[in-house]
Amino acid sequence: MKRVILSAITAICLLANGAQAQQVTPVKCDVGVKLGANFAQLGGDHWEQSYQPGILAGAIVGVRKHKIGLQVEFLLNTAHYTTKDLVDSVRKGDFRATYFDIPVMLEYRVLGSKALPKVWLMGGVQFSNLMSIKSLNDYAGDVKSTFNSGNVAGVLGLEVRYMKFTLGGRYLLGFTNVNNEDVSTIKQSWSSRSGQVYLGFRFI
Repeated sequence: MKRVILSAITAICLLANGAQAQQVTPVKCDVGVKLGANFAQLGGDHWEQSYQPGILAGAIVGVRKHKIGLQVEFLLNTAHYTTKDLVDSVRKGDFRATYFDIPVMLEYRVLGSKALPKVWLMGGVQFSNLMSIKSLNDYAGDVKSTFNSGNVAGVLGLEVRYMKFTLGGRYLLGFTNVNNEDVSTIKQSWSSRSGQVYLGFRFI
């Protein structure tokens, strides 16, 4: 995870320095915060196939030159998962997971001008680290070892920016098998999926 953070910061610095060296269009830097809702689910026979709400919050760092930009975020988010028969075939289990996420995204401005809101199309990859996962109804004990601690997902989103404010939405599709369990009865692939909506404010 440290390597991901360092690589993201290095990429932003290189883009900014390269653009300034060309002395064509000035580079604009973004620093801000965001807060929103995370609607997540896990694919697999043992999980309810519904998007359940959680929250997300964190910081934004980015650089832009004309219509092209690079944005990196540092986020905490929660995901709510409900089982069908993971441990107990009679009761359903509710779990709340907390993740530290680092989305790294290229962005392209598709609409907008100085006087009007700007629409940015965003795409990239998100690196996630599972910080904790808890049973909300005493369905099971410590289940963190059942889940892979790391996850990589593809990201596609859209943001509308006006002045210092941002309204955005994105969809994430996990590339990593979240299931770390080797028990034959639950040995299957679990894929993470989520939709997010959020508000942001940029200080710079």
